[in-house]
Amino acid sequence: MPATMNRRRWLCGLAAGFAAGLTTDLARSADGELPLDDLIRVIGRNDGGYDTVVFELACFADLDSRELLETWRNPYTGTTVSVPKTVLGPTPYVITPQREARREARYSGGVPFSHRFAVDADGDDLWISELLDSVMPSPAPGVPGFGFHENFVYHASAAALRATASAHVDTVVQKVNVLGWRPWMLMGARPGTTVTRAHGRVIADFAQLPDAFRRLNATHGKGLIDDLDAVLAIAPN
Repeated sequence: MPATMNRRRWLCGLAAGFAAGLTTDLARSADGELPLDDLIRVIGRNDGGYDTVVFELACFADLDSRELLETWRNPYTGTTVSVPKTVLGPTPYVITPQREARREARYSGGVPFSHRFAVDADGDDLWISELLDSVMPSPAPGVPGFGFHENFVYHASAAALRATASAHVDTVVQKVNVLGWRPWMLMGARPGTTVTRAHGRVIADFAQLPDAFRRLNATHGKGLIDDLDAVLAIAPN
């Protein structure tokens, strides 16, 4: 980061669809590229700079009841397995002016982790793609690791970005996730890939989550989501 750049803080938290972000005010670049300030106003909300922390609650729910799944029957082996509830983070990383999110290897199991952003625009339509790729190591002896690719596409109005200085603009988001069998599925050496798709809106207030997600987080979060500002606090330099 250039020494002349004002390096302030921002944070980004994710809890079952909730994102809160902070970034710095930057002048629009001369070549017309989207500044990081606007990028963060689309994918979250802004108040700070480049230092980042992300937090994720990952769980699986029944599509009909929206209740947490505690067990799952493997259709190939007939075995019933426990379904984990995962807490990922808090994980610090830095978004560079080249729109790459760089983190220390210890936060990705010691393996390379690609996390980057791409921007496309056509008239008033602005699309920001957030792309994540990695091959995660084996979590336990005899359990294979798995590769994954996640692609979030955020769609916002370019006019809305220009018309307001608010921390966040209205944004819809779609997600496509392509990954190998999750280790907890106990697929053994059976090859296979899973594909998931989701869509919704980016929110800047946890209270805006739909009731179903709030119930899941209340059950799974065990107090972790009660004070996100504390969970997502950035350690001083």
